Amino acid sequence: MQLSAVTRGLRANARWLRPEQLSLENRNILYFTIDTALQGLMMGGIFSFISVFIVRLGATGLQTSLLTSLPAIVMALASLPSGQVVQRQRDLVRFTNIVRVFHRGSVLLVTLLPFMTSWPLIQIIIAIWTVKAIANALLESSWMAVIAEVIPPHRRASVNGMRWTVMSVVTAVAVAIFGFVLDRLPFPLNYQIVFLISFIGGSAGMIYWGKLQIPDTQHVTHEARESLSLKRLIRSYWHTIQVPAFVRYELTTTVLRLGMNLPTALYSIYWIRRLYASDLWIGWHSTTNQVATILGYTVWGRIISRHGHFKPLLICAAGTGLYPVLMALVPSQVWLPLVSIIQGFFITGVNLSFFDTLLAVCPSDRRPSLIAVNTMLASSMMFAAPILGTFLANWVNLRGVFFIAGGIHLAAVLFFWLFRVAADPG
Repeated sequence: MQLSAVTRGLRANARWLRPEQLSLENRNILYFTIDTALQGLMMGGIFSFISVFIVRLGATGLQTSLLTSLPAIVMALASLPSGQVVQRQRDLVRFTNIVRVFHRGSVLLVTLLPFMTSWPLIQIIIAIWTVKAIANALLESSWMAVIAEVIPPHRRASVNGMRWTVMSVVTAVAVAIFGFVLDRLPFPLNYQIVFLISFIGGSAGMIYWGKLQIPDTQHVTHEARESLSLKRLIRSYWHTIQVPAFVRYELTTTVLRLGMNLPTALYSIYWIRRLYASDLWIGWHSTTNQVATILGYTVWGRIISRHGHFKPLLICAAGTGLYPVLMALVPSQVWLPLVSIIQGFFITGVNLSFFDTLLAVCPSDRRPSLIAVNTMLASSMMFAAPILGTFLANWVNLRGVFFIAGGIHLAAVLFFWLFRVAADPG
């Protein structure tokens, strides 16, 4: 009996190695997961180390904050028209891949830049990362619109938990290897190799994304629309967002986003110029973060499936606030991996709750537009918070900003509780 059960299990799992034998739904999930895994090479590569790269090039605190803030404000400004553009697309899968060509191209440009030794590299990298934000805005709306149609609501929590776990595994392995490479090879060739691998991985993912098929029953009719003036566009979005649950969601998540983004531009500076951390230890920080993320998605995914999003969101919002506070207290680089475990474990609950709750509060006929509004508001906070954090650091120093960020997390918990955000399972 046991042998028979094992045989059946092996046969069932073997079907995933032959996509043509899977249902359309499972085939989409397989391709979506492979695409996500390959994106882990970008997450563990250029997205983990680009701020460290420009700091090692000699970037100031303001320049480091602009690497985050300028793309965020461009993304905020581009989000509303992006939502309108995405709303009119008939083939969202193909459209997403077209936009990804420009996104991945930006990664390749940054990879090649160090060959231009006479150019102002820091300023050009910031400019490329800023322009890339236009593609980010389009991708945010189109990507989520596709996922909302190819993955049924009852499977979103488990599928997202699985794909984030897979990406975390790939990112953890990649960032550990990349940290070792960065410490062993000469600068800037070491970063160029890491960024090139990121580009190849991200580009390979496009192949599998292109295989996604939206079920016929899920296709939404896209009406031809004339281009709207800015005034009419704003009026259209104002009418669109008249969804009380969505408004409560945005008001409360903005507070948490303030706390999360306030110190982001300061971490790399703190690690390198205060803790004198090497690339290897910064890599280990990211690796343990991803390992904790894997555990977090498993734990919080199960808890959320059984008990809903509300209490996990309260706990995880408070837990993520421990990260900047503990970071302010560490005396040396060897503590970085331990502190990162806290952030990695609790951020997973926030991600799961935010993603599922956002889709739940967005009516399907307005989803691309509401996602665009969410992207605009989130990006606005990503623009303002790091700059505010940089100015606060000149007043209360780096550690002071970390403590303030922890306090804002506690305020966010209070708002989540008062407004009952995510109180109903999403």
